[in-house]
Amino acid sequence: PDRPRCPAPASEAMGTATEQHREHIDVDLEAKAETKAEFVQELIRHIEQALENNTQAEREWLRSLIDPADACFKTLLQILVEPKYKGFVQLIGATLRAVQLILRVAMIFLAVRNEDHTVGADILLYMVGERLAAQVTSEAYAMAHGSEKILAASAVYLLGELGPKALPPRDVRVMLDILVAQPDVADYLVELALRFHAWGGEHRRQLLQQTVAHPGGQLLGEVLLQVVNRAEPRRRLRAVKMLTGCLLLPNSDKFLYTNDARVLVEILLRELPNHASHEASFACHADCFCALVMRIAAARAHRREESRQVLTDLLEDERVGGEIRDKCAEVLAAIAAHGGA
Repeated sequence: PDRPRCPAPASEAMGTATEQHREHIDVDLEAKAETKAEFVQELIRHIEQALENNTQAEREWLRSLIDPADACFKTLLQILVEPKYKGFVQLIGATLRAVQLILRVAMIFLAVRNEDHTVGADILLYMVGERLAAQVTSEAYAMAHGSEKILAASAVYLLGELGPKALPPRDVRVMLDILVAQPDVADYLVELALRFHAWGGEHRRQLLQQTVAHPGGQLLGEVLLQVVNRAEPRRRLRAVKMLTGCLLLPNSDKFLYTNDARVLVEILLRELPNHASHEASFACHADCFCALVMRIAAARAHRREESRQVLTDLLEDERVGGEIRDKCAEVLAAIAAHGGA
């Protein structure tokens, strides 16, 4: 495919401002920023199309983007750190997205195992060096905490790509604040939440605690249900584990909307038999069911007899392993102990 031209580096785009020409240059800068934004948006479209089509020519073009000798990626980063572009929301937002996409491309072509999303910062360092990598990370962090919520969301996505060192545990609240202000970005933020969970340790602890306590937690829980319902298996299990962790915390009885709690019961009833031949994944779903019925009254009352029947059938099925039958007994005991019998 024809490669879109990257915008010119900031040092080439503008001369040195003088007092007598400052007004003219401000107008000129606005025009140049608009042109750059169009270039970057075109680049994003080409990257997304190339990733989807995955032809040999497109793979070669994508590979060229991550060559440290290629100027395109560094030019994008220079836009992010150049002070004079800070007021151009459209340009900065598009550039943050383009940088995030190119980092993902790098992970693909460098054959990096990144299941928990921890190596983005190392890749950025490899591609552009310590100084520019540090500048970009600092600028993105400042944007994530800034008042411009559109940029805050894009900056948080990029920091999530860079890994846990770029996004400290305390910034779970920033993510949830953005979710409350912009519910339409929930699908993106749930991916970041799953990364926080995968990072473990204090990231996971803060994620669970803040999700249960924050007004955005219920919305995040709603989107987690969608992941559990139809995502690929690895992400489903991660979402189930996160839901379980939230439900096991005190004061989590309001974490899920009432209807969402009922929907989760139905999903778990469907999934438990499907995982009866896989002890680890069955245990994840069974633990979630236990936590759900212990915490939320609506879940205990919903499809009560069907729940008991599904679990009893599995418990009595000699084809399933002993650990799975033990888990069925645990869930049945939880239902009985909390008024579900």
